[in-house]
Amino acid sequence: MLLSTSMAQLLTLGENWKAKHQVLYEAKSHDAIRLRMHRAFSWMRKAETFALPDDADARLIFSWVAMNTLYAKWDSDRANRDSEWQVREEFLTRMVKGDGEGRIQTILLENRKLCDRLLSEEHLINSYWGNPSEDEARKARSKPRRIGKHYHVADEVIKVLLPLMNCITMLRSQLVHGMSTYGSSANRAVVEAGAVVVFELNLAMLQIISEDGLWEDNPSWMPVPYPPMKPHFRRDT
Repeated sequence: MLLSTSMAQLLTLGENWKAKHQVLYEAKSHDAIRLRMHRAFSWMRKAETFALPDDADARLIFSWVAMNTLYAKWDSDRANRDSEWQVREEFLTRMVKGDGEGRIQTILLENRKLCDRLLSEEHLINSYWGNPSEDEARKARSKPRRIGKHYHVADEVIKVLLPLMNCITMLRSQLVHGMSTYGSSANRAVVEAGAVVVFELNLAMLQIISEDGLWEDNPSWMPVPYPPMKPHFRRDT
């Protein structure tokens, strides 16, 4: 059985990380990034099983979960807790800064048509829903032109990535909160585009973390939300 390119890449990344994980496990160090990577690879392996275009909704959702497990943080102090978008933005900025080989820029350039499609979709922009009008739609349609120059400048890739991920976040929310119909023809183009872009970005970020040394900064990966815990009391099955 021939493996898809994405599955082959995922397997290679997984095997390479597995060796590093074992060394860290035996040294009893870097628990946070070991848990995050373990979870992320599990969701990515499942995401890859959903073929495009038929299972684009599922591939997008599972790919998003994989990304979420890499960046999410949790603090019981609600008053001082950073918002999800702040945590995600800090994570993405760190990924771009640590991307010594320009992997993220390559993904964005290779998938520029899909990225532009997502960026120009008015239904994925908050301001449109505050005033769903032709004027707001026109503003959205001009967005790819406004940020287009940033694709080609390595130091400005974050100016493409952040607005792109904001659009995909809106798409994710529409799907997981039931504000969209499964398999709907109304949003096929953007769901399929999002599924490709998030999966490919995840592969790039897993590689950046494991091969460019970002795993080493242990404090930046802490705390991990909901780590495995042994029950405090025995439970009858």
